[in-house]
Amino acid sequence: MTWHRLGRTVDARMPLRELRAAFARTDIVALDLDQCIFPGYTQSELSWRVAKRLVRRPERPGDRRLLARLGARGAWLGLRELKRLLGLATPMRRLAARYERAMAGIPEHYVRAAAAEIPAASFPFAAETVAELGSRAPTGLVTLGLDVVAQAYLEQFTGPAGPSLSFFDANVVVFRRQQDGRVFHRYDPEAFLEHGEDKRRALERRMGARGAMVPTTVGHSADDLPLARLSRERGGVAIGFNPAPALAQAFDVVVRGRDWEPMYALVAALGSGWP
Repeated sequence: MTWHRLGRTVDARMPLRELRAAFARTDIVALDLDQCIFPGYTQSELSWRVAKRLVRRPERPGDRRLLARLGARGAWLGLRELKRLLGLATPMRRLAARYERAMAGIPEHYVRAAAAEIPAASFPFAAETVAELGSRAPTGLVTLGLDVVAQAYLEQFTGPAGPSLSFFDANVVVFRRQQDGRVFHRYDPEAFLEHGEDKRRALERRMGARGAMVPTTVGHSADDLPLARLSRERGGVAIGFNPAPALAQAFDVVVRGRDWEPMYALVAALGSGWP
């Protein structure tokens, strides 16, 4: 069936009553971050915002020397995006290694200050939708992005009932202590999330710790398909936000739009019917 609301389209593979029943059973919600809640890649956004801070208001003499490394990374990111458009994927471990080299030595306070700016640049209606989800079941982020960014979302995404997000699973940044403070060092190799199966295992561990049985998930890419399958296996709802046409059939519901307004409408429909 297809519903048309707000000039956008929501496509569902099962009747609304069945989706509502699955949504009512949900006892945990997991959300992707990059190109889902946030319109781009949060790692790229983080490095760009760090660079902007170094240009505009460096906190110590000589900090601008770090810009050369970040600038080289920016050119490489452009090449990676071109490869993505051409359908040529770059392995996650290679991306992580390049990112580590680019960010190595960046003082922690620059990283955390830049990360704190990112949630406000999320898609319109994302915060409101996440607040609605969080009022119904424990809701969190399961992402291949960085924990410093995910933590900023936990701290800033709130609703009338309080914090909207209660957990996250993400790649962990290791900061190395130096004489003048801590600096970006590397990803934690013991907690590295590389692909969708890692995301599924992370959510399964989270479910086990919380005693949850029925996940509803929101994703968009091939890395989110293992989460979508987990939702279907356990009787939850697998929601896709602007997935590629080849991936659409992996989701119970596909939401297409320029922002999260139709996602907000979908959550309202699943919870209480169309306004």
